[in-house]
Amino acid sequence: MTEEKRNRLIAAITVNVILLIVVLAAVCIYQLVTIVTLKSFAKDLQQQIQYYDTEKEKLDHTLDYYKSEEGLFDLAYKYGFVFGK
Repeated sequence: MTEEKRNRLIAAITVNVILLIVVLAAVCIYQLVTIVTLKSFAKDLQQQIQYYDTEKEKLDHTLDYYKSEEGLFDLAYKYGFVFGK
């Protein structure tokens, strides 16, 4: 093997190693960005779940109230029903 061929081989190997490192770095950066994005999305979903759980509890209390006799009387007065004594 001549010195020129050896230098070409070393240059080709060096270029390929550098390209491999660049590609692997790009993949790692893409994965990190994806992980951060998904964590943010999961955090937003957790907040929405908490919000809707709170709203559900409020509506359950409202439903229980309107199922009670006092709630039904309040609705009757609201819509104009008047009860005689």
